[in-house]
Order: sequence, then C-alpha cells, then structure tokens
Amino acid sequence: MTTTTAAEHAERRAPLRLSLSGVAELAGVRRPVASMWRTRFASGGDAFPAPIASVSGSPLFDAGEVAEWLARTGHGNNLDAVADAAALAAPDDLDWSDAEMVAELDALVCLSAHLDGITGLSADDLVRAAGDVDGPDAFLAREIRAYSVRGVDWTGFTDQLIDAAYSPTGALERSRARHAATTAGDGSAGALADGAFDLVLDVAQALAARLSASEVVVDRGIDERIALRIAAALGDGSAVTVTPARRERSIRRHLHVAGVWLDEHADAGAALRVARVPAAPRDDVEQMLADAEDVVLSLRDDDVAVIIGAARALIDVLPARARTVRDDILRSGRLRAVVRLPRRLVTAAVGEPLALWVLGPPTGEVALGERFTAIADVIDGELTAATRADLVSDVVAGMGSAADVRARTFRFARLVRTASILARSGELVAPRAAAAISPARAATLAAHLDAAARDAQHDVPASIAPVPGGGEMVPAAALADLIADGYARVVAGTRLTLDAADGAGLVVVTAGDLDAPEQIARRRVDPMAFAQRHPSAQLTRPGDVIFRTGPTAAAWVDHDGSKVVAYPARVLRITTADPGGLVPELVAADIATQAGGPGAWKRWMLRRVAPAAIAPLRRALAELAAARAGLTGRIARLDHYIDTLTSAVAAGAVTLTEPDAPASTPK
Repeated sequence: MTTTTAAEHAERRAPLRLSLSGVAELAGVRRPVASMWRTRFASGGDAFPAPIASVSGSPLFDAGEVAEWLARTGHGNNLDAVADAAALAAPDDLDWSDAEMVAELDALVCLSAHLDGITGLSADDLVRAAGDVDGPDAFLAREIRAYSVRGVDWTGFTDQLIDAAYSPTGALERSRARHAATTAGDGSAGALADGAFDLVLDVAQALAARLSASEVVVDRGIDERIALRIAAALGDGSAVTVTPARRERSIRRHLHVAGVWLDEHADAGAALRVARVPAAPRDDVEQMLADAEDVVLSLRDDDVAVIIGAARALIDVLPARARTVRDDILRSGRLRAVVRLPRRLVTAAVGEPLALWVLGPPTGEVALGERFTAIADVIDGELTAATRADLVSDVVAGMGSAADVRARTFRFARLVRTASILARSGELVAPRAAAAISPARAATLAAHLDAAARDAQHDVPASIAPVPGGGEMVPAAALADLIADGYARVVAGTRLTLDAADGAGLVVVTAGDLDAPEQIARRRVDPMAFAQRHPSAQLTRPGDVIFRTGPTAAAWVDHDGSKVVAYPARVLRITTADPGGLVPELVAADIATQAGGPGAWKRWMLRRVAPAAIAPLRRALAELAAARAGLTGRIARLDHYIDTLTSAVAAGAVTLTEPDAPASTPK
C-alpha cells in the first residue's frame, strides 16, 4: 500500500479555501466583524491573511492561515478554530453544489472510517480498499472508482473534516448540510423543516410500536437525516432496508457509518414503510401520485406506511387523469388517515403546504359504503410537541376497527365515509371556511395593533389612525372562484422574441425579478420594436399584481402600469368596478405564502376586506411603504458612514476621542 507521511502530504496539498462568511462562522462572529478585521489589520506584524483567490469578486482565504491568525491573536469567539477549520473550508477543486463530487467525498469519509485514516493513500490503494469494504458495490465502491480518475487528492481533507466534525457521522452530516445549502432549486423536494421532520418521526415510531414492526423500509423521497433518526429511534428491534431511489446510496453510507445494520433479506413480518413525494425536484403531480401508488402496491397485508408530500398531489383538486390514480388508492381501503399540514415545512419552498397519508392493512372485507377515513386539518396551527402528540394519537386511533374509532374522542381528526370522499371532485380535505371573528378576538387584535403602534410611534404616519370596532369581515376565497365570479382575471405573460437590455424603453418584468423587485426597471425593450413583434400583447395597468407559480410562488404590485410582463410570469388584474374585496397589496402578500407549481394558483386562498375599507387601506399601505423606504434609505446612508468611518480610522486618516477626553494636538 502506497502512503506518504502526514508532513509530506501537508507540504504538497493545496490549501483549503474559506470565504469571508466562512471566516466569520469559524471565528464565531458576524460577517461585518470579519470585514473589519481585513481593513483594520491590513498590515503590520499580525496582518490578517491576504486572499489566495477570488470567485465572482468574493475573496477566498487559506483556512489554515486564518485559523492560525485567530488562535495567535485571540480574535473571535472560537478557541478551537484550528481544529474546526476543515469543517467550514474546502479544497479549490471541490464544488459543494456538484452532487457527484459530494458523493465521492462522502465515500472517502466512509472508507476512512474503516481504515482509520486515508491521508496520503494512492488512488489505486483506495480502489482496492473500497472493493474489500464494499464488494457488492452497494454504497461506496462506485464512487471511489470515479474519484480515482478525477485526478485530485482529497484524502487529507477527508481526515481533517472527520477530525473537525468529531466523527465520520458528523463529517457526513456537515457534507450533507453544505450540499443542501446549494440546492434551493429543489423546491418542494427540499429538506423538511424541523416540525415536519419530527412529525414523520413521531408517527413512524407510534405505528411501528402498534404494529410490532420487524422491518422498516426507507422508501423513495426520504433523505439521510430522516433515515438516520428513524433507524436510531427504532433501535435493533427492526431490520432496516433501503429501496432503490435517488438518495439510496447516500442513505446507505450514512447508515453504514452510524453502525446501522442493513438487512437486505428481512423476514416476512409486518413492515413499516416511510416515503415522501415529490421524490425528485421536478416531479409533477402525476409522478407524485404514481410514486404513492407504487408504495401502496408494495405493501403486504399487515404492512403500514407513512407518506408525507405536497398537498397539491395528496389532497387538493386534481386533473381527471391524476384523480383516477388517487381514487384507486382510496378504493384499495389502505388510506386510513389524511392530514392537511401547515405551510413553511419545506425549507426551499416555504409556501408549499404539505399533507400526510397513513396507510394500513386493507379493509377489503368491509363494504365500500361502510369504510371510513380519518381526516384532519391543522393548516392554521403550529406543529408544537403537544400538537404532534395529539395528532399522532388521532392517527394511530384511526388505524383501529370501526367500533374502536367511533368510541374515541378525537382532537383534530373526524371520520368521513370513504364513499363520500370519492363522490366529490374537490379536495380530500376541504379548506376550512373562515369563522366569524368573536368580540373577544376582535378586542385582542385591536389591542395588539395599539401595542404595535406604540412600538413604532415615531415611524407610523400620523394620518393613519384606525378606530376599534365597526368593521366587517369578508371571508377569504379561492382565486378560481373569484375569477369565476368576475372579481379578477388572469392575463398571460408575453413570450418575448426580442432581447431586453439596459437603457430607455418599456420596462420588462420577468419571473426572476419577483425575487428582487428592487431590480425591476433594469431591463427594457424598445416600444416600437415591441409593438411590431407583439401587436396583441397587453401592458400592465396600475394596480396589477404580477405573479409566478414556480419554482415558488411570488408576486409584486405594479403601481404605475405600462410594463411588459415576460412569460412565464402572469398578471392578476382585479376588476376596478367590483373588486370583490380584493386589495392588490394584500393579494401579493398572500400569494407569497401559497404553494407553487403548475395550476397551483387556482387553489390559492386570498384574503378580502369590506368594500368601504379598500381605499383607506390602500392609502395607509402606500404611506407606510413610503415611510419604510425613507427608513431604508437612512439605514443605507448610516451603513455607508460606518464603513467609511472604520476605513478612515484604520488608515489613520482621522482620530476618534472619548467625549470627555482633552483634545490632543495632531503630530
């Protein structure tokens, strides 16, 4: 086996690179502090390390030099900066956004855990060792072979990363988190927030205990974090298997390093399956339901399953073809509980509502007319520990017999005949209508508004003076219904056939601009050329709401009009004569919290106000927006002064003294 000493390897390896944000995180300070260090300690005996490279104008530093500088000077709040550096840095030939590179690094971590270190091993040595460790090529041999022909050396970094993360398991989690930070485009397939993560874990544990499951199947869509926690929670009493899926090999690596034994040939006892849809970033509703159907078809008689996924597939209104698949699942008698979950449970798509399915043994011996499904709606709540406990209790109770279930008092769930769900073409869980506000609730809201006004008394314009009571509540409504009633209409965006550029002309608004509205007006087209190429295109009107549905929902109110909206962005135009209680600014705010995806806009629920309140509310919002813009400008000017002041003091151009100190004579 060919090796080099650690000293020889350290001499020839390329330095690990660290961004300025990484410097701040390594030091345990905020980024402006790290920027100030660069300026204040730009020269002298203990100068801050100079950048070794630059990417897109952002400086990169040698992580080792920075860590040693922090340790030597005592700056920052991390006494272990030297040991921790590798956890935040990377070699210059490793791209955290490249899934194949990250998989190869993770395979090296697994191999290092087996060999107790791999620093300095040659590519051939690594390939031979991988063959010994993973003969069937189930989790790392393929990745090590790919790494061996890449022509890089990450062996030293691998061992440093393990040391910095305190264990191979910690190193894999660091790697997973850094890759996940680059995958915001995963949208609905992105990582689950803690509330959803904990709910899946709680339901899985409860069902496994009720079932005395001898096997846990990690199915499609489940990521490494969930797989690890479920395996750890269920202990050695249940064999763990992983189905072929996008993350299968990565999950196997995480479980292997954590010491979880994977049983490829589990016995025929009852199994618990855990799955998620969408299983891949670009899966549409039909693919999600096809995956859910595959999970159902894979269940044996005594098996149960938990599926968490996008509500637009699992419970919302569907096109006819997709609805047929979901109806078939209902008819199977397997779907025992359906829960509509709150929003903000997917980190990369905070407006995407989720739903939970719980599938149990079939009720084929029970006539369709006698079958029931437990349905719950917690979209307006939060998944606190208490809420999760009651929800899990409801779901598990819903797995019992009809007599058992009818004898129980549910907190969230209610029993619905399966036949009645099949008979309607709408949602499995219909959105709850807004209840009339009680006098007590109205008084509480008014008190909260008074408190907010006191906190911002110097910033809220004096002309805004709401009066308690006397208002009328108009219930929220689905956008599709509002359009059908004539209160609004959707205008398609223009498929531009000419390039937009800086300069004069008509402002072009794209779907991407909705992420940063302050950049709108940077792209323009010549009015004459636009009219010739697109004679039927419509420009926006004042008060139009420009919106998009993917990858996430977003919207912006055009107060001026006369803009070109580029497809796939669209316009929601509220009917001026009869707006039905719609307020453009309120509509835009609501859209930002809704689910994205094709056709999702038809299901968006929008708040409304009484007709007499529309004009006063719009005027108040305009004044508040102007006040906010003024404050933002003041903050920007103050930030500029702070940066200039620190630079001037650090350069010795000016001197600051304590207010009570005697004046000194400049030398």
